Amino acid sequence: MKKKIIIILVACFILFDYGYPGKEKVKISRKERKRILQSLDEKYKPWLNITTHISYKEERDIFLSLKNNRDRDIFINTFWQQRDPTIGTAENEYKNEIEKRFLYVNKVFNRGTSKPGWMTDMGKFYMILGKPSSIEQFDSKAGLFPAQVWYYFGDKSLGLPTYFNITFFKPNNTTEWKLYDPLIDGPAALLIKTTNYSGGDYEALYRKIKELAPTLAMPAVTMIPNEVPPGFRPNPRTNFIFSRIEESPKRKVNLSYATHFLNYKGFVDVESSVNYIANSNMVSITKYERFVFNFVNISLKPKEVSVAYSEEKGQYYLSYMLNVSLKKDNKFIYEYKKNFDLYYDPDKVNSLKGNGIVIHDSFPVIPGKYKLTVYMMNAVGKEFTYFDKDIIVPHPGQNPTLATPIIGYKAAVRSDNFFFPYKFNNKKLFIDTEKNLKLDEKPLVLIGIYNLKKASWENGKIELGLKGLNERNNFKKKYELLLNRYSYRKDLNILHLIGENEETLKPDYYELEIKLIDGAGNITDKKTTGFSVSPLKSFAYAIETFKMSRADNPYHFYHILGTQYEKTGSINNAKKYYKKSVESNPQFLEGYVSYLNFLNKQKEYDKVLMEIKNLKENDKFAFEYYLIKATAFFGKKDFNEALEQLLKANKIYDSDIRVLNLLGFTFLNLKNYEEALKALEASLSLKKNQKFISKTVEEVKKKIGQKNK
Repeated sequence: MKKKIIIILVACFILFDYGYPGKEKVKISRKERKRILQSLDEKYKPWLNITTHISYKEERDIFLSLKNNRDRDIFINTFWQQRDPTIGTAENEYKNEIEKRFLYVNKVFNRGTSKPGWMTDMGKFYMILGKPSSIEQFDSKAGLFPAQVWYYFGDKSLGLPTYFNITFFKPNNTTEWKLYDPLIDGPAALLIKTTNYSGGDYEALYRKIKELAPTLAMPAVTMIPNEVPPGFRPNPRTNFIFSRIEESPKRKVNLSYATHFLNYKGFVDVESSVNYIANSNMVSITKYERFVFNFVNISLKPKEVSVAYSEEKGQYYLSYMLNVSLKKDNKFIYEYKKNFDLYYDPDKVNSLKGNGIVIHDSFPVIPGKYKLTVYMMNAVGKEFTYFDKDIIVPHPGQNPTLATPIIGYKAAVRSDNFFFPYKFNNKKLFIDTEKNLKLDEKPLVLIGIYNLKKASWENGKIELGLKGLNERNNFKKKYELLLNRYSYRKDLNILHLIGENEETLKPDYYELEIKLIDGAGNITDKKTTGFSVSPLKSFAYAIETFKMSRADNPYHFYHILGTQYEKTGSINNAKKYYKKSVESNPQFLEGYVSYLNFLNKQKEYDKVLMEIKNLKENDKFAFEYYLIKATAFFGKKDFNEALEQLLKANKIYDSDIRVLNLLGFTFLNLKNYEEALKALEASLSLKKNQKFISKTVEEVKKKIGQKNK
């Protein structure tokens, strides 16, 4: 029995800016919007109306760009989740309140107008702010057009004044209530007759209104009660207040959930109570001492973490599923999933509450330009987070290059024989994804110099330029590191403590520029990064977690590289790394499956039939054994032997379209059209969208028809 206690743990993000992704903005023209709305399922139109005044335009545009109702349902669910004040409970109080307001405004504020109530000025502000704390009416005051003043207590965290008023009136005795703007309309607009007053005599206008309706005079010139503007002239601050009111329903919503929705929607479903969590993240490209190839390092810190309690283990736990993909020119070249099931003793939970958690991971990558996509879900609480980045993995060149510097706050010796992210020179570098350091703490920087020639090592140097961005501090420092003070390596990683013998850095945001300079004084490469120093001497860093693998036999890394080279069409490299993978570990049978399938694609059928013996004795891979063998025999046009192997594979698993399709074409080559038709139609029943198979089925039917004539 597991008693699930959902606890929202809000990580302490000091000096952290989540930022606006703004990568692929969706823009919909008026004409396109009109077309979409005409064809949109009627059940979604009320939601668009209800949320008009409380949502970002980007949210509405992204919703309208969605192509099916599944995605629309997920988006609406996520939209309300982002605004739920009590996540984890059955009720969404904010959603319920907005729906009540919508019913009210359409019932009350449609009087005297042809518009629905939510489209009126009164309806708009009621939808945003709710019921006023009080209302003062001036419906039948001689000399004044009908007016109403609504008073509100404002929430400072939403950028609103502590107490303010909004005025509505019926100018020229029209039937619809209009918003009164002191700055644009001016006090004269409230008076029926203004012939005795000049437009700029605000004091006279104020006094006249005060004479007719004493408590209307102040709202006529200001939105802040008892704040008399100089000369009774309406203050431009009015526009600022109106703007803040319109922004207030969105102030606590991180728009990134919506701007990323088009990318992550494929990972989530309507039933999963989707709950997008903002994150901070870091991606770097480095090499490690034992390996000649590049690695992508990923660090991901969710803004919030849910944990549950296991009575069986007496521990709190969380369960993350990390899903990473790499695309080149919109084609996937590598994908993987990893699970992180983490357990904490009750006395550790408070530490988790204060620190939050960072998930680290690394994988090898071939040179090129890619779109990296990272999606992570916590099974506890159904929270998920997402980010994507464009990355460039450099090709080997003639000159040495610098990796993007990585800022850390401490390092610890780890001399074991394991590989894991940010382990350099037998030291584990601890990082903060926000790159924020405590006061009195000196930053560590990882400087990666790759493809380093011995001559450059003997005479070259690194120059570090550090400057604070606060002009009042005017902080600037330069440091030099001679490369020959470190042991020579072609791929050299240096962990350097900045300002080791100097005073501590003041609170500020700092920019660090690193230059690689050769023996002749030429700059061969340069990179920049930034970090901040907090004014706080003590705060908690996130708990870091990662998976380790043995570093002495990187057969699984070779397999990953082989997969990437195959997907990018680099056949010789793919073959090289697949072969290295299985030669490094003959027991790595998943690697053999990939290698043999690759050889079949390259039509090296004899080699496949020679190597396939490695899978023969393992029952777990019996299906793959027969299918790979059948594919090789089919390629050699030995259709009878191919048929024998396919029937064995189909006996193990009869719903694999690869087997069914190959069976169909094998029967075709053996002139057994009836059996070919059965196999191909069975394949189409499993996967309908196979144009070539559908076309072949029609041709087979014609052959059978001709045969039966």
